[in-house]
This record gives sequence, C-alpha cells and structure tokens, in this order.
Amino acid sequence: MTQIITVWGNPGCGKSMFCCILAKVLTAGKKKAIIINADSGTPMLPVWMPDRILDTTSSIGNVLSGLEINMALVAERVVILKEYPFIGVMGYASGETPFSYPELKYDKIRSLISEAAKLVDYVLLDCSSNMLNFFTAAAIEAADVAVRILTPDLRGLNYLKSHKPLLTDNKFHYDKHLTLAGLARPFHAIDEMSHLIGGFDGLLPYAKEIERCGTGGQMFKALAYCNQRYVNSLKLVMARLSEEEAPEAEEGIDNIDDIESPDTEAKQDTSEVSEAEEINQPKKEAKRHGHFFK
Repeated sequence: MTQIITVWGNPGCGKSMFCCILAKVLTAGKKKAIIINADSGTPMLPVWMPDRILDTTSSIGNVLSGLEINMALVAERVVILKEYPFIGVMGYASGETPFSYPELKYDKIRSLISEAAKLVDYVLLDCSSNMLNFFTAAAIEAADVAVRILTPDLRGLNYLKSHKPLLTDNKFHYDKHLTLAGLARPFHAIDEMSHLIGGFDGLLPYAKEIERCGTGGQMFKALAYCNQRYVNSLKLVMARLSEEEAPEAEEGIDNIDDIESPDTEAKQDTSEVSEAEEINQPKKEAKRHGHFFK
C-alpha cells in the first residue's frame, strides 16, 4: 500500500532537500517514489534537474489545471531521474509564475495526490511555506506521516505560531506530526527553542556540503554528507512509516547505513576541492515513463 509523506515548515528550513534525501533512502530497496512540489513561486524542475531543458508540457500546472485528473495524466507528467531511476518528480517548469495557471483548487490537489499514489510505493509532498497555497493544507490532510521542519530560531518559532491556528481541524492530525529542527547550527539555542516550539523529535544539522549540493543542482547526492544526527532523523521517519503500515518498511532503516557508508568513506578520502568537483559533475539525463510505474 502506498504511503504519503508530507513535509512542511517555514521558509529556508531545508524541506526540499530533506525530501530528496528521504526519497533516496526510501528507494534503496528498489521501491519507487514520486516527489511532488506545487509551489509556482519557486519552480522546482530546473532546481532538481538544471541540466535539462523541460518546457511547460512537463509542468504540474498542466495536470492541476486539467478538466479531469486521472492516473494516465499524472503518469504522463512525472519526470523520472535516469541517475536515480526509482525516483520521479513533479513540479513547475522554468519561467512559470503564480499567474501561469488558474488558482489551485483543493479537490484537484487531492485528486492529484490520490492518482499519484496509485503509481508508486511512496509519494513525498514537498510543501510551500505559504498556507494560502492550497497544496500545503491538502498535503497535510492526505499524509500518512507528516514531517514539520522548523529552523530552531525566532523565524521557525513565529512561523509555527502563525500557522498552528490554521491546522486545528482534526483532519490535519497536528499533534501526530514529527517535528525536526532544520539547518541546525552550533550557535542555535536548541534546548530553549525546543521548549518554546513544543519539542524537537530530531535534528537536521546544517552542512556546507549539503548546501553546496542544493545550490549546485545535485540535491539527490546530499545523502553522502548527512551526519549521524541527520541520519537518525531519517530513521525516525522510517520507523514512523513502519508503524503506519508494514514491517517491510523497516528494511529501509538498516539500508540508510548501507547507502551512506560507501559515499561517506569516499568523501572522507577527498579534499574540499575534490568534494566540489564531485558535486559539480554533469548529471545523466533524466527520462520520463519507461518501466517506472508499478
């Protein structure tokens, strides 16, 4: 049965990067995942794949503005990463704006999520920080596991204060969300902010190598640079998924170490310059369709 993971939080907390890293872990055992981002303010297709020229025919906007959303239409718009053939992505294309398509409709978003879930084992919903974007609210409602990422500072605290009142309806299962401290740095007052926010379940420490992956179009390579605390947070999500469904999800918890170790060893044997060269290597071309869908 497909599981839906929703990731939301304040701007600049590392939501999109977390989705890419988590997708890499979830697909380690050749299960399949789709990452969906419907934030037209920051089109993600050119961020995920800067070496590809993907026109508006690949855009999620064509799906959400269609008269009817069905599995065939969703499958047509999923872009599959050739370098990571068990991961597909859906998002807006380069140059598109919030005015490129009609306003998002709640029922259309729910249909998109539902139809995408028929295609793969995991659907990861990478949410906008703006709750006025109906995608975020619909994604939180649809989630089997919701991950709330907040920077452990005044920005994260006040974002939560302003958005928590919008999620009081029981359908959002607010109290069941996992809360992670995003981009945590040594100078952050983690314990104090944890107390004010209501407790962090895990940390996603900042690392310059992870940031470099994000700015250099290599988001799916960032797992190699996750330290143990970041890995522990990934294991926490995997454990929650296994609680929600089948014992087989537990395999992924051990697989995290299997994925991480070779890359980590390689990283430790290289200098900072060679790390940059590794990150900036040209990626293989992405593809669509093929034998991706279940």
